[in-house]
Amino acid sequence: MGKLSNSLLSGSYGRTGRLVVANVGGTEILRHRPRKQGQTTNPRQLLVQQRMREAYSFLTSYKHFATKYFGRKIGMKSPYNMAMANLLNAFELDYTLMQVVPVYGDISFARGSRTQAIATGLTSAAANSFTLQWMDNSGGNPVLQTDRAQILYAAEGENTSVFMENVATRLEGTFTAPLTPDWSGKTVHVWLAFLADDDSAVSNSIYAGSVVVS
Repeated sequence: MGKLSNSLLSGSYGRTGRLVVANVGGTEILRHRPRKQGQTTNPRQLLVQQRMREAYSFLTSYKHFATKYFGRKIGMKSPYNMAMANLLNAFELDYTLMQVVPVYGDISFARGSRTQAIATGLTSAAANSFTLQWMDNSGGNPVLQTDRAQILYAAEGENTSVFMENVATRLEGTFTAPLTPDWSGKTVHVWLAFLADDDSAVSNSIYAGSVVVS
């Protein structure tokens, strides 16, 4: 049951069943009312919801960066939406063990046409730190040499990440990230991208690998 009214002045409005007629800015639209969520949620649905929470938590550290530098808006797809979609795809669902399993090599935090980084080393020689090294693949171009390194890292099995901006240049080829003592013994996954010195362009981020923190 429902009621649908029609007026010469206000137009049509009302609802019948799940169909709703509304007047928005002088334009009549027809839409569906959302279904009421059921009282019971099965384990698979709970796992899907868990993946969404974990993906949002992981993205929080670089959300502002991805909003600007994860590709370009395409139709209804914004850079932020595409960054979230990347995480949801990388956070695979294991319905046998009922777990969310991150595929770290599939995670990206930047997408663009700038010359991509080439990582050459990831070590943890000093306590509570890791050192990332990369090639100066600028070809001697001073514009590329001043590109700034953007680094994302996360501890294996944890749902949060840390994002460090503008930590070194492409020419410098190395950066040591200081960590707090509670990172000691953890496996840390690291990603790298370059941003132009004038913020005009970004490279695709790369997965640089993982290292156990000393």
